Amino acid sequence: EWVGRRWVDTVSVDSRSKVNAMLAAMQQDGETEVLGARIERQVNHPLGGGLELPVTYSLVKMGEQGPMLALGRDLRAVAAVQQRLVDAQQSMERDYLRLRHTEARYRLLFEAVDEAVLVVDALSLTVFEHNSAAARVLGESSKRIVGRSLVDFLAVGSQVAAQARFAQARSSGRSEELAVHLNNSEADLKLSASLFKQDSA
Repeated sequence: EWVGRRWVDTVSVDSRSKVNAMLAAMQQDGETEVLGARIERQVNHPLGGGLELPVTYSLVKMGEQGPMLALGRDLRAVAAVQQRLVDAQQSMERDYLRLRHTEARYRLLFEAVDEAVLVVDALSLTVFEHNSAAARVLGESSKRIVGRSLVDFLAVGSQVAAQARFAQARSSGRSEELAVHLNNSEADLKLSASLFKQDSA
């Protein structure tokens, strides 16, 4: 269908300026007049149904006054990979936004409860996170809570029984409540632990 038509009429409207620019550049004086000079541009050919054929053309002069050869490379495979990359990036951005919203809701819930809540490593009992209520109960700043073992905050007389409750939570998923004392307070507290998995840990 292209035979007998002007090359510029076989491409999409937004690609016509590129074709004209290539042809004009090959007609200019200077280095582009040298035999074998090459100019390369990507253009699109309409295929109907809203589809387009992306092609990168190299335009080569066959002689001083002779014809020009347009060598085209089909870019549909490259375009498909590019589209998959765009789709993957957009999907990642959507997932990241959902994650941010989920984290924001988690933070609001975490701080809204009156009970002291700590997130600790199941084996080392190292504190990862805590809410404001936990900081008030422990009487410590956040910097002095995160990274320490939860057992360090308990009075010596409560540590062995607490370790047993944590072992119970590791094996059954939840522990029974235990009355404990902190090492800096005589207040009666109830300690319970629940196991949850994150990232297979």
